[in-house]
Amino acid sequence: MRKRMCSLIAVAIAVVCIGCQHGSHNDVHSAPPTTLGRPNVEVFSDLWPGKIDRDGVLAAPVYFDYDSYALRADALESLQKKSEILKGYPGLRVQIQGHCDERGSQEYNLALAETRAQTVRAHLEQLGVPSTQLMTISYGEEMPAVVGHDEVAWAKNRRCEFVH
Repeated sequence: MRKRMCSLIAVAIAVVCIGCQHGSHNDVHSAPPTTLGRPNVEVFSDLWPGKIDRDGVLAAPVYFDYDSYALRADALESLQKKSEILKGYPGLRVQIQGHCDERGSQEYNLALAETRAQTVRAHLEQLGVPSTQLMTISYGEEMPAVVGHDEVAWAKNRRCEFVH
């Protein structure tokens, strides 16, 4: 019984100490604290990353025309908004995921999706986002946003997604 009580007191002290180390939790530039290896969701649910991207600007995909990696006008506008957020939060990292529709060989689609992701990355860097905040990966046709074999589905699958 005494051992159990001492253990509970030690855990309580550790929890209080962790809380003191993190102060008021207003610094969204650093990663959220963890408790036993898990994010402290209670403390940061309104700050990380939801508060940073409350309008879904960072998460919104950028779309491409068929067999193209050229940035469309709507993509340029979206990337401008994304760059402003990223420059405001230098500790935030974004993975740019390149995707294609199902047409073309697997090798071709992996290469095209990679080129799309690299084009997006280069444009964000040109807008002033540090390269250390950006990572790219190509999924080719392997992760469709919409399952289907028509232009409506293909148009939604030709994209770059942003995971933060």
